[in-house]
Amino acid sequence: MINIFVIDDHPIVANGIKALFDTEKDNVRVTSWAFTAAQAKKKLTKSKADIVLLDLILPDVSGVELCLYIKEHYPDKKVIVLTAETNPAVLQQVWENKADAILTKDCGKDELLTIIKSVMDGFRVFGKEASGYIANKVQKNTLIKLTIREKQVLEMLSKGYSRAKVAECLNCKPSAVNFHCKNIFRKFDKKNLVQVLDAARNNGMIV
Repeated sequence: MINIFVIDDHPIVANGIKALFDTEKDNVRVTSWAFTAAQAKKKLTKSKADIVLLDLILPDVSGVELCLYIKEHYPDKKVIVLTAETNPAVLQQVWENKADAILTKDCGKDELLTIIKSVMDGFRVFGKEASGYIANKVQKNTLIKLTIREKQVLEMLSKGYSRAKVAECLNCKPSAVNFHCKNIFRKFDKKNLVQVLDAARNNGMIV
């Protein structure tokens, strides 16, 4: 069962989302909700929700800031932004603040369920309408999909490890690390490690 925590300043939205899901059929349920950032921060200390469904327009603190707070204090929780905001700069900022997905409020149940399952599988995605408002460079980076081992290699390289050290840590041959690096460079369409790391940071793949 996937547990959802809704943060939206309109009670009707929270109630509507709660009524949207068939617990048995969809395997999704709303377990808690908050109408302000302050209320959300208090409830999050005890929340066991897997996903936070976050509006960007809140009465006390911007949802953009709250997204960053959640990802820093509760990195195990996925954050799906569900908003009527269409300003590309705002949406790009919340993406850079590590949101796992961005959806517009006019999405349907099927799209929302698809996004929920995607982020639970470890992907960062845009909804159909939201993608039209995001800067091109962010859209392009979002398409980059790395294997688990490629992600491990990328993270170690970002920490300054040499390829030989990476091979030692992963208990594999240097040739295997070189192979993964070649694939990473190809997927990012970059020619050197500095460019790859910059692109990965812009996409929120590494810190």
